[in-house]
Amino acid sequence: MSLQNILQSLRTFLIILTLLGITTLYIIFDARPAKGNVEASEIIIREGSSLSLIANQLHDAGIISSPAAFKMAARLLQRTRSIYPGSYVVATGLSNSEVIAALAHARAVEINITIAEGLRSDEIIGLLSQRLKLDSLKMATLLTDSTLLTIAGDGFSHLEGTLFPETYRFLENSDERMVIRKLVKHFRDSINPEMIEQAKSLGFNLQQLITLASLVEKETAREDERRRVSSVYHNRIKKNMLLGCDPTIVYMLVRRGEWNGNIQRKHFSIKDPYNSYLYRGLPPGPIANPGLASINAALDPEETEYLYFVGKNDGTGAHDFSKTLREHNNKVNRYQRRSSTQ
Repeated sequence: MSLQNILQSLRTFLIILTLLGITTLYIIFDARPAKGNVEASEIIIREGSSLSLIANQLHDAGIISSPAAFKMAARLLQRTRSIYPGSYVVATGLSNSEVIAALAHARAVEINITIAEGLRSDEIIGLLSQRLKLDSLKMATLLTDSTLLTIAGDGFSHLEGTLFPETYRFLENSDERMVIRKLVKHFRDSINPEMIEQAKSLGFNLQQLITLASLVEKETAREDERRRVSSVYHNRIKKNMLLGCDPTIVYMLVRRGEWNGNIQRKHFSIKDPYNSYLYRGLPPGPIANPGLASINAALDPEETEYLYFVGKNDGTGAHDFSKTLREHNNKVNRYQRRSSTQ
């Protein structure tokens, strides 16, 4: 073969190679699926999703034409770590590079949810499942999940008390475990080592501290009363008295599926470990999810000799405190008369 023919063949080969390279780059970066009737598709990227899983989701949604080409484009553009968990609405008919740019710069849809102090776990699950469209039964089973209980800390066999009250920002369509874990993790991060040591000095582990805090939380919403209410329960525990906490009766009835909105005399004789009118000491676990103010009140009660308190029924949520049963009963009669005349 002459030199001229060799050069001609080489030129042809280089042209073919160049065309192949251009075609490959087109497939990797600019190939796009045929645009159908749908203007945009929603894709939900879960936390921990691999690039392969994301590519397959995009392909299934009709957003990209080739998972392999999309993954190669993401790697060449060094954008493999720029695709974050969340719910995204992506236009159809985009190229791979345009889809990558859209995901990297899009803002995930977030939902703000405020969890108030003193809600029970079933109430919180109801709120979360409704707002985030989650499976409430699945969330309920997670309340005894061993991994999540390990995060909660010492003494917990159930996550009641550890679904920390706060305003949270959740990614739309977060999964059940991710949501519950976020609440429990925030609870644990809010309990510092000094609080754990202070609880030990009072004779409580973390679960017992939160149990006491939940009683305080359910008895009063007044900032000026929390430490005083706490002192009543501390004083009763020291004297080995029944705690006599009405909210434990409510919690007991909720657990038994018998709560109809009213406490009746017969309920005080139900043999149940949450019945603080029948069994001494703290109930087996928290009866609600207390906020930090009630936890601090449980740790640092006022120094009082009070053993009783009763609501004043004046619309303020305030209570009147007593040192003796006789004094308490007189106040109960007085405030009951006030209530009956209103």
